[in-house]
Amino acid sequence: MTPSNFDPQLEELDRRATLRLLTAETFDAGAFAELWEYLSQKAEAIKRDYVISKQVLGSLRNASTAIRNQAPYVPLARENIELADRFEMLLDLMIIGDSPADRTPGVPRII
Repeated sequence: MTPSNFDPQLEELDRRATLRLLTAETFDAGAFAELWEYLSQKAEAIKRDYVISKQVLGSLRNASTAIRNQAPYVPLARENIELADRFEMLLDLMIIGDSPADRTPGVPRII
């Protein structure tokens, strides 16, 4: 299976984090952390590919949008609003063919 094929594990992680926040208005920090970690690994796996699956793009967008939309109503979502920025940054990194492992804080990039 290539990294751009449908990924049932990603679907489950997305459901546990995002859908739970939207439907039950419960922010599960552990579920979002698992989703972040999995998508970071996925970014590393597909950074040399020319395509990114719609499922991956949707998961990234859903996570950031759900956190932002629920922040006014769910206190834990409001406290973790910076996580929405991290998911958007991950999307940006994927677009340019990078992953979080390629970026070390405080260390200049050599191109």
